Amino acid sequence: MKQIDTLLIDLFMDLLANAENSGTCGPNLKWLLTDNGVLVITGKGGMYDYSDYNRSPWSKSDIKRIIIGDGVTTIGEFAFNDCSALTSVNILNSVTTIKMQAFSNCSALTSVNIPNSVTTIGNYAFADCIYNHRTTKTNQKYPSVNL
Repeated sequence: MKQIDTLLIDLFMDLLANAENSGTCGPNLKWLLTDNGVLVITGKGGMYDYSDYNRSPWSKSDIKRIIIGDGVTTIGEFAFNDCSALTSVNILNSVTTIKMQAFSNCSALTSVNIPNSVTTIGNYAFADCIYNHRTTKTNQKYPSVNL
């Protein structure tokens, strides 16, 4: 019986450890944070909205790079707010909307790939993080971000 208890505790500890590095961020979206600071969002559909009171699981974390996978359609409000170690974001072609303050206060952010599929960028989406940096040349509506 003691062996079963030990196995259950080990399993529970593994689940807790993995819970900090992965989870859901939309009805059909999952996230995984690698040990080297790369956050990958996968699935299909829109991301949850967050706020100053309901912070995202990554707020103020040591994320260095974000990859928004194909199938994600919306980046939620305040999703990556205050990710001060974040330096680059790669958004694939399925995203159409970046909501307000999605990347606000990301002071180290220097590279953002905004594909042509993005047709809406919310207010202050990049506030206090980048100023007039070039984005991907494939987005004709937003050839630069100066918000």
